[in-house]
Amino acid sequence: MTRTSALSRSTVRGIALSALVLGLAAGCGADSGSDEAPAVEGPGASEQEDAGAADDDTATADDTASDDGASDDGASDGGAASDDGGEAPAAGAAALPEDADLATEQLPITAEKAVEIGLDDVGGGELVQIEIDHDDDVWEWQLEIVDGGRQHDLDIDATRGEVTEHDQEDDDDQDPAVDVTSPMPYAEAIEAALGKEPGRVSGWDLSSDDGCIHYTIDIDRSSGDDDVEVEVDVETGEVRVDD
Repeated sequence: MTRTSALSRSTVRGIALSALVLGLAAGCGADSGSDEAPAVEGPGASEQEDAGAADDDTATADDTASDDGASDDGASDGGAASDDGGEAPAAGAAALPEDADLATEQLPITAEKAVEIGLDDVGGGELVQIEIDHDDDVWEWQLEIVDGGRQHDLDIDATRGEVTEHDQEDDDDQDPAVDVTSPMPYAEAIEAALGKEPGRVSGWDLSSDDGCIHYTIDIDRSSGDDDVEVEVDVETGEVRVDD
């Protein structure tokens, strides 16, 4: 073998070895990149995460505000229901004029409410008489309540519901108890009286006479004649005009 041939072979081997080394290096680099190539976060990714977090916070705040608003609305509605849902007496309402017709107009303090106020003021007992009329420029309920052998006479303002007078004395009469709702409501008694004597109802009374309970309806005759009293028996419904 000549020197030139040996040199040529040596050169070829060197080139081949270099190519092999380069190939191996390239292969290792590719594998390393494949195994460990973490996703590189660019600026855009970081900004998107921050924006997403901000959106979540905003949504939470909006939801909270919405919930708070609903709670406030509920509280407001509840208050309105309480204001409207209650059946408070119409105390303090405009007073009826002196010439009001009790057959068609209702006093701010009804008969039922006046009885309730009277019994509460006395602390119990039984109603034995109730009357409504216009006295001293005001509509006034006058009640007689008996409790434990004591008679309580009360005056109640029919507009404000205020007890303006309360007197007491021993009771020896033992009158029967009366009820403005049973067995005959006062509205029914007024209707029966007007069927006998048309006119304006200026007052009425519920009491007993010799154990007979009856209404006495005061009527201003529409004909312009003198006033008349009409008695209505609560048990029989009998109507009698007392001239």
